[in-house]
Amino acid sequence: MPYHSSLAKLVGTIKNIDTASNGVKHGTKICSCQILVLQTSYRRQKNFALFAERTNKKSFASDISFAKKVIEREKRHMQSLFYDKLEVVGSVSDAIDCKSMFKRLKTKNKSLYLYDILDADIRR
Repeated sequence: MPYHSSLAKLVGTIKNIDTASNGVKHGTKICSCQILVLQTSYRRQKNFALFAERTNKKSFASDISFAKKVIEREKRHMQSLFYDKLEVVGSVSDAIDCKSMFKRLKTKNKSLYLYDILDADIRR
């Protein structure tokens, strides 16, 4: 099912991984986010944001890749225990802490809900 055009505008306002990777210093917080539609047999919930935050240690691209893997692992866990279907309707990554990214996204879309901010620095 297509998502709202306001969500497309919202995702488009955040810098893309390719543009954000230039000039990111070591020690900077990096955030990756996926906007989800969560569905059970009884209920469909829209605009849930799942974040993973990592401190830039190696390169921006490898740290973002690791944060995305943490999100994918959490989504598999969510689907196996709680939800029948998960649909990704948007994805953003940037060199910013996840709380600030959520605040920025929330100002663009009032119906956005925070599902969780995962710590991607913890060894899993």
